[in-house]
Amino acid sequence: MRRNSADQNYLNLFWISGWLLFGLVMSSLYPLIPPFVGVVFCYLVIHFNRREENATTIFLGFLYLCLYDLNKGFYLFSYLILFAIFYKFAIYKIQNIITCNNCILAAYVTIAYLGHFFLNAFFAYLDNESFPYFSNYYFYYIAIDSILSFMLFKVTR
Repeated sequence: MRRNSADQNYLNLFWISGWLLFGLVMSSLYPLIPPFVGVVFCYLVIHFNRREENATTIFLGFLYLCLYDLNKGFYLFSYLILFAIFYKFAIYKIQNIITCNNCILAAYVTIAYLGHFFLNAFFAYLDNESFPYFSNYYFYYIAIDSILSFMLFKVTR
């Protein structure tokens, strides 16, 4: 079987990964640049049921979420725990309650940011540490990532 020379998906994956890492570094330096965690979380939720086709991109998405946890000072693997809880218990309930496809994407982004904050606050409470700082930037990030998710993804039921 011959390989098609025009099939260069690995280059596309490389450039997207590079831009996401660049965005993570820039969001550390400038707080008005969102870290695009909601967009990555939406991608993982939408494409997780097709793990065999998208194994590399799903792995890189989880790696990006772990790098975000490390870079921003949250508990490590807290996004993975949030994803496991959300995917197991809440994804089908949200899809049954909300009928608007864009509203479902906005709900995913909101859970990505606010659920992550509350999960880290719960871990800080259990660990008897200080709570993470909540700012108005979360709502700005939710709005930007929701708009990007509307442009990039479609929900299939």
